[in-house]
Amino acid sequence: MVKEGVCCSQDVQAVERRVLLETLAGQLPQDVIQFSSKLAMIKSNPDGKTLLELVDGSKLLAKILISCDGIRSPIATWMGFPEANYVGHCAFRRLASYSAGQPYGPRVNYIYGRGVHAGYVHVSPTKIYWFICFNSSSPGPK
Repeated sequence: MVKEGVCCSQDVQAVERRVLLETLAGQLPQDVIQFSSKLAMIKSNPDGKTLLELVDGSKLLAKILISCDGIRSPIATWMGFPEANYVGHCAFRRLASYSAGQPYGPRVNYIYGRGVHAGYVHVSPTKIYWFICFNSSSPGPK
């Protein structure tokens, strides 16, 4: 049982999405990645590759697809993921910058209370990622 207040801390290595994407992209030839594309249609080919048709009409044949478009994405639907259901809590998440350097170590830190939990994690020498989740009978604004 977890009591209210500061609870748990875990070792973790967090990284900004931008840094992760730049690092992955830096290991591949420049012409094989297409960022910020809007997908119109996706289908599997018999050869194991995936055909992607973009909103602008262009078509791509992909061996690997990395998607960061969320739970309501066409890719999630294509993969057979069920429709998202509201489960009774909301969350706010942000990346905070400390120009003089942030004071936290590389650990995930959680804080628990009645109907709420929050946490933060070191991302870089000048940034932390923080979140707060709370019970809510309504999903609130999107």
